[in-house]
Amino acid sequence: MTPAPVLASFGARIAWRALGGGEDRRTVAHALLAALLAPGAPGAVRITRQCPSCGSSAHGAPAAQLRDPRPADPAHPGGRAAPLVGIGYAPGLVAVAAAPAGARAFGIDLELDDARTRARVAEALGRSAGVCDWTRIEAVAKARRTGLRGDYAGVDVTPLPDGRWIAHAGRRRAAGQPGAAVLRGADLRIAPAPGGPAAILSLACE
Repeated sequence: MTPAPVLASFGARIAWRALGGGEDRRTVAHALLAALLAPGAPGAVRITRQCPSCGSSAHGAPAAQLRDPRPADPAHPGGRAAPLVGIGYAPGLVAVAAAPAGARAFGIDLELDDARTRARVAEALGRSAGVCDWTRIEAVAKARRTGLRGDYAGVDVTPLPDGRWIAHAGRRRAAGQPGAAVLRGADLRIAPAPGGPAAILSLACE
């Protein structure tokens, strides 16, 4: 069953579900996005990808277009622009999200909160780091279309009292300094199956 969309604290819409045996995760992700963006008219949504590094359409950042049922508009032959979108995968789980209106950049990351993931995070970020530290950095990197490239120190995350967070991206520059990117973020804990490991979904939005 596909959970109903969740409204994140800054207006992003989220949907997720567990993968069944043999299901293609990309097909499931595109179906979730279609249901999120055009309920009742999934055929109206077209999802494409483009890698910011190599330009490949086989992987990379997702983008959505809404096909208009009215006669084709020569000015927009591919359809109307949809909100910025994000797709996240973890073993046995798919999550998607649509950014709030007016967002200039948006990214999400999804990881299981299990012993294996925690060990990988500790190796990459240090023993005191948790899975959410990793998902936040990944979400920021996806939003900025930069990739990680091992530059974990280039993202400063400041937790807020309400559970959200602010990220300053760009070699530890101060917020407000010209050229510095400041993104808002939020985390969601997902329990895909009874008795199984939970997952952490982080969203970053500029």
